[in-house]
Amino acid sequence: MIETARVVVLGCGTSTGVPAIGCLEPTCLSDDPRNKRLRSSILIENGESNLLVDTGPDLRQQALSHRLRHVDAVVYTHYHADHTNGIDDLRVFNFIMKKPIPCYAHPESAEILRRNFSYIFNDENHYTGFKPKLSLTEVDTESFEVAGMRIQPFDLEHGGIRVMGIRIGDFAYATDCNSIPPESMSVLDGVRVLIIDALRHREHTSHFTVEQALEIVDVLKPEKTYLTHTNYELEYHETNRHLPEGVELAYDGLCLDINPGAGS
Repeated sequence: MIETARVVVLGCGTSTGVPAIGCLEPTCLSDDPRNKRLRSSILIENGESNLLVDTGPDLRQQALSHRLRHVDAVVYTHYHADHTNGIDDLRVFNFIMKKPIPCYAHPESAEILRRNFSYIFNDENHYTGFKPKLSLTEVDTESFEVAGMRIQPFDLEHGGIRVMGIRIGDFAYATDCNSIPPESMSVLDGVRVLIIDALRHREHTSHFTVEQALEIVDVLKPEKTYLTHTNYELEYHETNRHLPEGVELAYDGLCLDINPGAGS
């Protein structure tokens, strides 16, 4: 296991992306690239291995922007469309690498992935096109190894839906949540770099607000925190001006060095 891996934020936008279709708000009309947010996803580069977290509808654009040529594994945080509907684009990586791609998800998400994408996961489906070649392994809260890294899953609550957060060494990713159970907070103890959901300032039934995310940050006290899954109400510069030291909005293309072996 190497000492340094790199996290690339492929997208940090909410389900509509930013700008949203038809949106005339200042953030949507901004020319600043940090106000242009594709659907939320990250890539973790560990030496020659690439771990993709979620395959949202913008995967093709994200892969082209970052010249991504291979994906060694995929972790699905949950089954919502903005985190899964780019799954068909994985077939291009099958073609390049000439092998299947292992995927990992909670049992609840795996069940819905198999149903929503039965043409991929159901061998009895007589789909005649070139479909992705994927395996799907169910994981719970036990750690597992993939792409040369030890992954520690932890549960997040997302408006009644179970979402998988992941901790890798000194880094944690907690997208799409409005509550973190106590046992998951224990998993996050000592994290150095945190990416956490913070949709907007106004309350939402299934996402943290900025203020709620900051309450979590105040407990965990990571060195650096980046807010993700943000909507058009959070203009990059204006929002950052009001955030405490060590906290800022994520942006598409943000790269972070992490230690995947820390604490293992």
